Amino acid sequence: MNARINYVDGLRGIAIIFVVLFHAYSRWGLKEPFTQNEILTSAFGYGFLGVQLFFAISGYVIYMSVLRSNNFIMFGTARYLRLAPAMLFASILIYISSFLIPERPSGYINLVDFLPSLTFIDPPLLSLLTGLDIRSMDGVFWSLYVEVKFYFFVAVAFFLLKDKKLVFLLLLYVAWLLLMAFKYFHFESYVSIELLRVINILGIDFYGWFLMGVYAFRYETEKTQRNLVLLILISLLAVITTEPGSLEMTLAATFFALLFLIPIFIVSVRNILSSKLLVFFGFISYPLYLIHQNLVTGLAIKLHSILPNLPPYLYPIPFLMLVVLIAYILAKLEPSLKLVFKRFIPSKVYGIEVFKRK
Repeated sequence: MNARINYVDGLRGIAIIFVVLFHAYSRWGLKEPFTQNEILTSAFGYGFLGVQLFFAISGYVIYMSVLRSNNFIMFGTARYLRLAPAMLFASILIYISSFLIPERPSGYINLVDFLPSLTFIDPPLLSLLTGLDIRSMDGVFWSLYVEVKFYFFVAVAFFLLKDKKLVFLLLLYVAWLLLMAFKYFHFESYVSIELLRVINILGIDFYGWFLMGVYAFRYETEKTQRNLVLLILISLLAVITTEPGSLEMTLAATFFALLFLIPIFIVSVRNILSSKLLVFFGFISYPLYLIHQNLVTGLAIKLHSILPNLPPYLYPIPFLMLVVLIAYILAKLEPSLKLVFKRFIPSKVYGIEVFKRK
């Protein structure tokens, strides 16, 4: 594994640690029958912004990936094979556990709820298309639906529009910024309101973070003043628009943006990010992200019903270790799972890039 991938995996490791600890110690206070340690609740209260860090990493990696793909179908297949195997097995585990752990925040699951996991399409859209009541198996899956929409627009821009620099995505983001400005200054019209609603459905409100990653990669490979200015400007806009008007959110978003940006400019920081611990968590980050939330919280609530007098901070710990172990097993099995999926895809569709870890 080369230094660049180590560095990126280290960033993934940081992102997943924050997200997992947010869900374990801050997210579900209203559902948990115990009062969690206030210091831990506050410390990890903005850990959900690890998802935005994942988006920045995704922008970086996906731009690298699309440059190495030959066509729309190859790129799409590579992305699906990267996401689908772990998602399928994680969904099976979540489905089974929903009956064994009724305390889980998301409650029971129906078989029809597998559809979003198999297709990576938003449950509301699937419900509209099928007329069925379809929910996401886990609340954290929302970011996967956003990511897949981003992949689609990357492919459209790169392969169909021949837009090798993904200017189309930048224009979509600028359109969202303008519509948000209309809303902020009360210049809204019926058209602008509907356009903003559609753009938000498409996930373009997160494009500042994705584009941060895209322009970080572009600046690394072509250190021009234009790329530097765009990287800084997009990063500032992504931070400011994360939750306009909230100083605490802006400071927290700045922290996560700097986590991503500092190693772009200070190469020595990559040695820290390449530590074995962070790279390990980066390696298991995707399956861990998929399975951790409801298992940890549901089992912590169940443990409290058995041992109600433990210090609250202890309840999630054994189940945090459990999901790390399960995620490691899934991550190790991922290459074999991809080969199983590959059998159902014509050999002309994919290339060698499908099997490289991105």
